[in-house]
Amino acid sequence: MNARQISCYLIVCTVILYSVSVAASDYADYSRRPLSEMFEVYSRFKANFRAGSNYNVGAASALIVAVGEKGGREVLPFLEEESLDPEMSKRIRSAAARAYVKIADVEESLNLMRKLYDDPSLRSWYDYVNKFFLQKVKSEEKSLTDEVKSDVCTHLLTIVQNTDSAGDALDAEFFLRDFLPGYTNSKQRATLVRYANTGNEYMTNNFNPIKAHFDKIPPKQRTDLRKRFPDLPPLPGDVPARSPVKVAFAIIAGIVAVVAAWLVLRRRKAHEAA
Repeated sequence: MNARQISCYLIVCTVILYSVSVAASDYADYSRRPLSEMFEVYSRFKANFRAGSNYNVGAASALIVAVGEKGGREVLPFLEEESLDPEMSKRIRSAAARAYVKIADVEESLNLMRKLYDDPSLRSWYDYVNKFFLQKVKSEEKSLTDEVKSDVCTHLLTIVQNTDSAGDALDAEFFLRDFLPGYTNSKQRATLVRYANTGNEYMTNNFNPIKAHFDKIPPKQRTDLRKRFPDLPPLPGDVPARSPVKVAFAIIAGIVAVVAAWLVLRRRKAHEAA
C-alpha cells in the first residue's frame, strides 16, 4: 500500500469515526431537546421504517426513552400508540411500553399489558415489560384500590391457567405467592403441574416442587379462586357450562317426552279395557 492509498484510507476512517461520534452525540442530546422537536425527529424515523428501512431502530428507541423521561401524562397516548403499532420494530414497541408503564398509573398500565399479552407476536418481549409492570404494582400496592388489585390478580391468574409460556407462568407464580392470600393451595396454581417433569432443568427445579405440593392436596380440598375473581376463565378440563337457553329447552323437551309417554300409556290402557 503506497502513501496515497494510506492517506485515502485514513481519510475514510476519519469520516466514519466522525459520523459515528456525531450520531452518538445526537442520541445523547435527545434529552436536551423540547418534546416538539423529539416528535418531529421521531416522525422522520417512523417514515423511514414504514418505507422499509430499519437503520435507525436504536436511535428511535433511545428517542422513545427520552420522550418518556421528559414528558408527563400528556405523552401517554403517543407511547400507547407506538407500543401497539404492528408496523413498528419490537425494540421500539418495547421501549414505548416500558415508558408508558413508568408514567401511567397501575390501572392504565394493566390495560396496556392486557393488550400486549393478547398479541402473540409480542411474547418475545412481553416478559421484559411485565417484570417492570409487576415491580410497579408491588411498589404501589398499599395505595391500590381493591378493584385494581382484583383486576391485576385476574390477569395474572389467567396467565397461570392458560399460558403456553413457562416464563410468563413463573413470573405470575412468583408474584402471586406473595401478593394473593389463598393462592398457594388454589386450583388455579395447581394447573402449573403441566410444566413438571418436562426435562428442562430450570422448569424442573421450579415446577416439580409445585407438583409435589399438590400431590398431597386432594382436588376437593383445593381452593377455587373463581369465587373471589368471577371473571376468571374456566379451568382447563372443566365441563363447559350449558347456557340457560339450552337448559330450558332440555327441560321442556323432557316434560314433553314424559307427557307423550303418559298419553301413550293411557291410550293403551283404554284400548285394553275396551
